[in-house]
Amino acid sequence: MVSNGSRILKELLEEIEGIFDQGRGSEWSNNDFERLSEKILETTGKRLSITTLKRVWGRTAPTSAPSLTTLNILSEYAGYGDWRKFCRSNPTETAPSEALNTRTNRVLINGVSLMVVVLIFTAFLLFNSTKNNPIQHTENQLYNTLDSIEFSFSKVTAGYPNTVIFKYDIGNLQYDSLTIQQSWDESKRISLSGPGGLVTGTYYSPGYFLTKLMVNDRIVREMDLYIPTEGWQGILFSGTDFTYLDPAEEIETEEVLRLHPDTLEELNSNSNSYLYLANLSPNPALESSNFRLETEFRVIQPTKRSICQFVRMTITGTREVLSFQFGIPGCVGDLMFFLNKKMISGRENDLSGFGLVPGGWASCNIVCENNHLTLSVNGKKAFETQLASDIGKIGGVQWTFEGTAEIRVLNLTDGEHHMDLINK
Repeated sequence: MVSNGSRILKELLEEIEGIFDQGRGSEWSNNDFERLSEKILETTGKRLSITTLKRVWGRTAPTSAPSLTTLNILSEYAGYGDWRKFCRSNPTETAPSEALNTRTNRVLINGVSLMVVVLIFTAFLLFNSTKNNPIQHTENQLYNTLDSIEFSFSKVTAGYPNTVIFKYDIGNLQYDSLTIQQSWDESKRISLSGPGGLVTGTYYSPGYFLTKLMVNDRIVREMDLYIPTEGWQGILFSGTDFTYLDPAEEIETEEVLRLHPDTLEELNSNSNSYLYLANLSPNPALESSNFRLETEFRVIQPTKRSICQFVRMTITGTREVLSFQFGIPGCVGDLMFFLNKKMISGRENDLSGFGLVPGGWASCNIVCENNHLTLSVNGKKAFETQLASDIGKIGGVQWTFEGTAEIRVLNLTDGEHHMDLINK
């Protein structure tokens, strides 16, 4: 987008203006953008909507940046094959990815790769294995000073990204290394410069995170960190590229939760996109030891590389999560749940009830009574188990789809509190 100050993107748009030969894009009419859309289709065989083109040229509110797919199509129209080849033709710039603003980022979110976004719920096994292990102390001093250690946090906003302010004080405890581990991922740590003070960390996705204060690589304090959303928020990701969705313009919530048609049109040329959606209340009130969930969903366009068409649904609490997976019947052996702080594999359990017919609507009902969990899929009982404990207050649900999808029912209740997350 021109407004992000990227010279290389501005040069690409200027070249296209020269090819199109209708003057400056800042002066184009709606008909001009419509004709450019047709010209791009004729040249590349790929369509960019008028809305997308106006957004790239800064003619609409700068709420988002062009996706890599859009940049590739524009570069191809200009005769360069794709965005990377155009960037190589402009050696005065640095890396191609630096032309993208905060909507499209390369490789890392807060140091977490997009593959981690795909597998984030599977990775709960890692951080909970740490949580379940007792703190091992090799020095008496560590035993004697644990009660005096202070560790707290505050969030600066609602939704995500969200910066968290950590405050800590380990007193006179001797240490060689002092860090805060932001989540389950041991590689994502903040180094601390002194025995007490303040440090911040930024979280680029919502959910539940187990945050740890580490002294000499040993856990001395743990805190449950819950990052909510502002209503429905979403991310599209393909390989190592991801795109934050604008909830007001790109996510529809009336009757059926789905992506706006203009966004879907842009995605048609790149059918390898995964869709992440989340709605996590900033004020969770629903009890998790006794609750009911009802939902209906479907994958409407699986990714080209998606054989199993996996769908992950994660009920997110303020202390833990309950995570379930669906897929086509032939892939149920590879399904993975996360319950009771451990993974449940389809290789060791009969999860055949979670096999879904591709393209069709699927229903799932969950009943939890005194932490006894029963799941029914398409009206048939598919799974039940006893939970060791509740997951705190339920904030809402996170979804990951291998492709684009729709949700037309999503209700939770504990009898006293209700969450109807699809507007009817």
